[in-house]
Amino acid sequence: MWASKPYPPSPPNDEVNSIISVAKGFLAAISAKSRESFERHCVAAGGMALSPPGASPLRFCTIGAFVERVSAVKDEIDERIWDPEVKVHGAGNLAAVWAPFRSVVNGVVDHVGVELFILHKINGEWKVTGLADSCRWPTDEEKVRLK
Repeated sequence: MWASKPYPPSPPNDEVNSIISVAKGFLAAISAKSRESFERHCVAAGGMALSPPGASPLRFCTIGAFVERVSAVKDEIDERIWDPEVKVHGAGNLAAVWAPFRSVVNGVVDHVGVELFILHKINGEWKVTGLADSCRWPTDEEKVRLK
């Protein structure tokens, strides 16, 4: 018979808030198109799996390649998450944030979906080391409600 192990205690609220802050900081860096802000919140060698809306295939890239692409975009981008769910490994060095999101491009809700951030604690600071999303086109109601 297997011995049951108790679940590790929930991380303190300040740790969860720090993790969410890094995920939101990553999204703020998209809006600012700021390489410096990206560097504060992520690891360029990390990986991304992006699922664009429609019938497009999955796209894979490093976070660094994504940063270079976003930094050159002329469009205004405002991507936001809400109701994030945070999981932290018992050792306290690995976390995940799962949250619905919406992306507004040039003032119009362009796509919606779910984002998954993978974070590692590196030298005492949380950094995004991976990101995946699943997108779809917004409904007419979402275009108004999520703006």
